[in-house]
Amino acid sequence: MLYPRWLETSRRFADAPALFDGDGVMTFAELASAAESAPRATEPVIARTGDRGFFIEILRAWRDSQAVIPLEHDAPPPALQRPPTADTRLVKYTPGASGIPRGIFLNAAQIIADADRIATAMSLTPDVPNLAVISLSHSYGFSNVVLPLLLRGVPVRLLAVPFPRVLEEALHQHEASVLPAVPSMWRAWQRAGILTNAPVRLAISAGAPLALALERQVFEESGFKIHNFYGASECGGIAFDTTVTPRESAEIVGSPLPGVNVGIGRDGRLQVTSDAVATCYDAPRGDDLLENGVYLTRDLGFTNADGIIHLTGTTGGAINVAGRKISPAKVEAAIMATGLVRRVKVLGIPSSDPERYEEIAAVVETHEGVTPAGLKSAVAKHLQAWEIPRHWRFGADGGNADAVELRRIFGMGDP
Repeated sequence: MLYPRWLETSRRFADAPALFDGDGVMTFAELASAAESAPRATEPVIARTGDRGFFIEILRAWRDSQAVIPLEHDAPPPALQRPPTADTRLVKYTPGASGIPRGIFLNAAQIIADADRIATAMSLTPDVPNLAVISLSHSYGFSNVVLPLLLRGVPVRLLAVPFPRVLEEALHQHEASVLPAVPSMWRAWQRAGILTNAPVRLAISAGAPLALALERQVFEESGFKIHNFYGASECGGIAFDTTVTPRESAEIVGSPLPGVNVGIGRDGRLQVTSDAVATCYDAPRGDDLLENGVYLTRDLGFTNADGIIHLTGTTGGAINVAGRKISPAKVEAAIMATGLVRRVKVLGIPSSDPERYEEIAAVVETHEGVTPAGLKSAVAKHLQAWEIPRHWRFGADGGNADAVELRRIFGMGDP
């Protein structure tokens, strides 16, 4: 289903630009030719972001009826608990809301349903390119940028970094663009003053709560509205804010996308029913519900009388740092792997910058002779930059947390 759909897209838009990047322009016909000549895939394919090869690897997997696993260009290989099911064509490997990395298996029909739903709801068309400033390996970027390119002919301009001047230059390469981003990026661009009169056809924000103040500032200064988008790795797009003026409440995430039903499940968690809900996890847990087109999120909220979804909280364990979901378990394991600590507790704390939402904090009890500088240096060898704790509390030989505090944090009671 997927590769024939791609071939139809590539033939229809053969001479049109598919990718804009530092190497120039790659047409749909050229991308199709590169995919056709790629080596045969006999097992799931890991596609790493960073250049045109990412898209070729995706198409190679689908051509040969294999699953593709999108990853950041420097991310370690996934540790799936079991191989993808035979009909799996996409594995989203993510900590998600639970905070512990695992794979989510999707088949061709589910992928296509999500792509078509988002493209229709957002009016994504081949004449207006997507600017790729978000991670294309994450669910948001894959659904909003990669799939519209491959299945709907919506071209993509790849940006190496989301820096204000880089974005400003890219924006003015086109008469209009679609710009999906996260709140921290919108704040940086707003502060740099590059959004005024920018040729943005559609501005989208997802991944973390969008502050009302930022939304209003951009609207007043630039004249365009940032549209809040809500989705999940397990089911793709859920809701979209289609209003033309800033929201009145930060809890509002929009109306359910066509064909998506949102209700209240157990524990007050939002429950999603749609044909884009994934097949299963590689490692299900006791409080999961992901089957037969139904996904029980870890978000709390309600739908008002007008059908508008409000988010009021979450029961998940992931730390949301500027739209990236960080696994506390992964960070704890990396810190323990240094061999320099006896115990560690990693948690998310509110950020003073609302667009970052949360920051990572680590409380550690070190071995004798370990210095804070030495531990931080060792941790940097095991984690990506955005996964390294910003706040540290050192105990035992390394620092300033006393025995009572350490025992309270580690759940051991009084010393």
